[in-house]
Amino acid sequence: MKKLIVFVVLLFLLALWGFGFIFPDAGYVLVILGQKTLETSLWFACFAILAIAILWWLAARFLHISWSLAQRLTDFFVFGTTERASKRAASGLIDFLSGDWLQARKKLLRTATKVESPLVNYLAAARASYELGDHEEALRILNDAQKKYPSFVVPIGVAQARMEMNNGRYEQAKLILLGLQQRAPKNAIVINSLRELYELRHDWLALSELFPLVKKYKVCSVADVTAMESSIAIGQLNSASSIAERLALGDRLHELRKAWGRVPAHQQRIPHVVAAYAKALMHNLQDQEAEVILRKTLGKAWDDSLIDLYGLLRVADIADVIRTAETWLKYYPQNALLLRALGRLNLRNHMWGLARDYFQRSLVIQKNAETYAELARLLNNLGDMQKSMEIYQSALQLTVASLPDLPQPSKTY
Repeated sequence: MKKLIVFVVLLFLLALWGFGFIFPDAGYVLVILGQKTLETSLWFACFAILAIAILWWLAARFLHISWSLAQRLTDFFVFGTTERASKRAASGLIDFLSGDWLQARKKLLRTATKVESPLVNYLAAARASYELGDHEEALRILNDAQKKYPSFVVPIGVAQARMEMNNGRYEQAKLILLGLQQRAPKNAIVINSLRELYELRHDWLALSELFPLVKKYKVCSVADVTAMESSIAIGQLNSASSIAERLALGDRLHELRKAWGRVPAHQQRIPHVVAAYAKALMHNLQDQEAEVILRKTLGKAWDDSLIDLYGLLRVADIADVIRTAETWLKYYPQNALLLRALGRLNLRNHMWGLARDYFQRSLVIQKNAETYAELARLLNNLGDMQKSMEIYQSALQLTVASLPDLPQPSKTY
């Protein structure tokens, strides 16, 4: 760069000299300052302007070098040796852990180039800036670190992506992480960060494509892998439900069955995945199919959330559904949710007395606001308004925390 500047200056001088030699009388320059005038030849004026520009540049360089030298001297006297710098960096990390972000950033940045592991300093300093609310400064620190230490591209890139995610800039985070994945396709941290990003965005298609890598490189625990697989299945079923909703009624079941067929067999036995499929079916008016899948699953493994859904079915042969639920009651006579489900099924069958009895039996076993509300609504419609109000009050007491002991107006005025 310096050689280029010298070359350009010399070339300019040579050009001026050449033109001055060829055109010695090219003209003059007249400068008027108030009452004073200054007259000189054009070539001398050009040389003077060039000389001023060079002196200005030299002065700026001198100030820049002096400032850098002053900083280095300050760093030397303050931090001195590598040992002293390490102690100062450790003090910065303590400030970081204590939440003193301003001091932490200051100490960590000043010692970053003097410690054995500068990456820790840069990452912590960037995080401190982020906590101070200076997100642009945080990204600038990480960018500077990446330029100085290209070998740290993956951890620094992940830190940048996480900051972008926290700021809600998911597209920027995705671009960073996909770029890192090309550089380090087996890196568990990059893969896990992509997993978190896709889960945040509910991008089930991208998540399903990433899943084999999560499993292969053991990015997370076995339990987390299973949960992730369930989330993918549920997300895809919900998406299929939305698609089916836009189809003609006769085409909906086919679309939902296709989505269920893509769910792995071992996932089809997990209750909350089955519940997602049943909800999708019921949402699309395919309750008969939902009854089949719920009945089969409950016959193999009991689950309270599934029996609750069973009580909401809208099928033509409601009596047959009630008989199935009554069969389960022989094995689970004290299950409050099964009793509530039977109450609801009997409501659909217009058996008001039986529905009331089942709701009451359910409440004896477990007090539940939703069951209270069902019973109160039924009693109100049967004409027992006094009892209905008492039941509603019981439901309210379950949903509202106990009130403080405060003075109240007397009942007589």
